[in-house]
Amino acid sequence: MTQTVDHASRELTAREAEPIFASWVTGLAAAVRSGSETALAELFTEEASWRDFMAFLWDFHHTVGRDETVPRLLELAKTWQAADFAVSQEQAPVVTDGAINAFFDFTTKDRHDRGYVMLVADGEGYRAQILQTQVIGLQDHPELIRHRRREGKVYGVVPGRTRWTDDREKEASFADADPTVLVLGAGHNGLSIAARLGALDVSTLVIDKEARVGDQWRKRYASLALHSTVFGDHLPYMPLPPNWPAHTPKDKFADWLESYAKLMDINIWHSTTFLSGHYDDETQRWTIQIRREDGAIQELHPRHFVVAGGMFGAPKIPPIKGLDSYEGIWSHSDEFQNGADFAGKKTLVIGAGVSGHELAHDLFEHGADVTLLQRSATYVVTYESYHRFWSTLFTEYMPYTPDFADQMTYSLPNQRVDELNKRLVKEAAAADRPLLDQLEAQGFKLEWGPDGTGIIGAHMSGRDAYQINIGASELIADGRVHLKQGVEVAEIQGKKVIYTDGTTLDDVELIVFATGYHQFWGHLQPVLGKAAEKIDKAYGRAADGEYANTWRRSAQPGLWFGTGFIRMARFYTRFMALLIKAIEEGIEPVDPEKPTAG
Repeated sequence: MTQTVDHASRELTAREAEPIFASWVTGLAAAVRSGSETALAELFTEEASWRDFMAFLWDFHHTVGRDETVPRLLELAKTWQAADFAVSQEQAPVVTDGAINAFFDFTTKDRHDRGYVMLVADGEGYRAQILQTQVIGLQDHPELIRHRRREGKVYGVVPGRTRWTDDREKEASFADADPTVLVLGAGHNGLSIAARLGALDVSTLVIDKEARVGDQWRKRYASLALHSTVFGDHLPYMPLPPNWPAHTPKDKFADWLESYAKLMDINIWHSTTFLSGHYDDETQRWTIQIRREDGAIQELHPRHFVVAGGMFGAPKIPPIKGLDSYEGIWSHSDEFQNGADFAGKKTLVIGAGVSGHELAHDLFEHGADVTLLQRSATYVVTYESYHRFWSTLFTEYMPYTPDFADQMTYSLPNQRVDELNKRLVKEAAAADRPLLDQLEAQGFKLEWGPDGTGIIGAHMSGRDAYQINIGASELIADGRVHLKQGVEVAEIQGKKVIYTDGTTLDDVELIVFATGYHQFWGHLQPVLGKAAEKIDKAYGRAADGEYANTWRRSAQPGLWFGTGFIRMARFYTRFMALLIKAIEEGIEPVDPEKPTAG
């Protein structure tokens, strides 16, 4: 069922889009109710795709093409009792380049859901080219937000009334009971999932090795700031204020995380080290050993263990002959602080990803003589192109609230995301061509991400060989930062660096290793025993094209992984938290292979 409209001679207006979209939603509801493949197929273009985030199955899944989408949607709609389709009253349709972007509400078994659709002119009417659906909440277990928020103060006479501070201290101590969920890591991923679980009234404890929330940012180099913009950098439930910097400096972001943890009443044990974990298949609980700040070893027995330690763990330092007797100062980028300490000194930065470029930039600005060692190729995109091509939904004048923009951001199956990224990488390269040509003329080696997918593809594969340029590339292009390309450091003698091609760099006072990090899962895997045997990888692509073991059930019941960008954390934690809540309320089993256990 499509509505015929002739707008070939002019741009469709938002007002004209409303009845077109309403008619499409009516058609969707009728097709689902009747189970008619013919009627449903009329609503989609031939190349239409669908991506679902736990509105139907308690998992992520997708389809590509109308022939795959229509029967699958009807099958799952029947199984999960999809109904109550209605135009969203929170977000009006928006017309962009002739396409209608709009949202609708519906229900499935036990759940409230929301859909996003992009309608395009197709033949005589408008049909869906993109469909995304996602769970918003559990029907019988809503979040404790808005009119369901906690009272804070109960009026009247309450014998033995306790104080809020005392209640919070008792809750965070877990002296009388184990947490239902234990979260490892108090970065943006760990705090986001803890906040979501807290709003669902799921007992949650976060442990972190640092003394303060945000220390993992405070300890990084002084010039570090977020590359993403303020318009999408907040965590769940708490938007950033309108006077916030466009790009958050690292110390300010650290303070923001600390404030967020306090304001969200997140239970955190600081200076706490994770030691080991064992999962009992019979009881469906963990035995987690930790070391507290005072050195005491303690055991916890949560049902769910969430690893939110980020993509990367310990810093990588390549083995170099003579490094232990180097007469200058060396540091990994993880520990390096300030280029101002090395004015007038000869310095070497090893590694040409984001950190390597930014540290070379910082050292140059403070008067150091800088050489950047690029050992392999790097994907380079300018700041302007990065935001022009990849941040179009998050701007000063966003037509959508971030919650709806998030849904649109994650509306395409990853297969289509790859196709889109390949196109955007080419368009960005064309826009950046003068700078890229200058870099190549200096001998800088360029790449375009795995299979041409740029930054997103690099992250998906666990690589960080990219550079979002804010000035360092120009310094390399005109020779102010010296470039050494395609070699390794073979040996260090005193303050002399000897490369594998036999050339040398003399009188080097500082070496900074911007050489990346080991994969976090590789560090954690050995201390989880048999529970780790089912996990081949965390993050990256699974066989089904979705994220492997991340933000969804992993192959090991009770073990969860959360990692990625800030926007990913805000978006994906909703689904992990709701699934954990569904398990705790008996809607879903702990282990789908043992539905009656636990």
